[in-house]
Amino acid sequence: MELEFELTEEDYINYNISHAGRSPSMKKSIFIQRIMGPAIFVFMPFIVMRFTDIPLWYWLLVFGGASIIWFAYYPKYASWEITRRVKKMLEEGDNENLFNQRTLVLTDEGITETSSIGESHIRWDKINHLEETEDYLYIYVSSVSAHIVPKRVFKNSNEQKEFINKISEQISS
Repeated sequence: MELEFELTEEDYINYNISHAGRSPSMKKSIFIQRIMGPAIFVFMPFIVMRFTDIPLWYWLLVFGGASIIWFAYYPKYASWEITRRVKKMLEEGDNENLFNQRTLVLTDEGITETSSIGESHIRWDKINHLEETEDYLYIYVSSVSAHIVPKRVFKNSNEQKEFINKISEQISS
């Protein structure tokens, strides 16, 4: 089976956001940061009230509201921050080899990817796992590296199912 497609910056950013949401260490880090904001806000009214004549209940209300907002919106902020950082990293250098036309071929031996900069081959036994999101398939070759396959490249859902089944059969055996 063969697919021809071109990755976009948006594809790469979406991969990084998806990976951060699935990575145990990133999930733990985001969870801790999500909890630390409200934890700090709990103590702030007691500190701030020492320096003002405003009653404690007012500061509890203000910082309690801030805690709720922080907790509710932190995941969106984390996603925005990942997007910002990935864009910044992409601006640092030449990314021609990342966003060019490529061909992905599934063979009996593994996956071969060909692009304008060369060809790479990964044996089936070196593929960690396949992850599927609403818009992408990620073929992980390590804990942090994956072939990104946008679902838009498939002609129809049958071709997509055939692709997924072929990979699943190979990596489960």
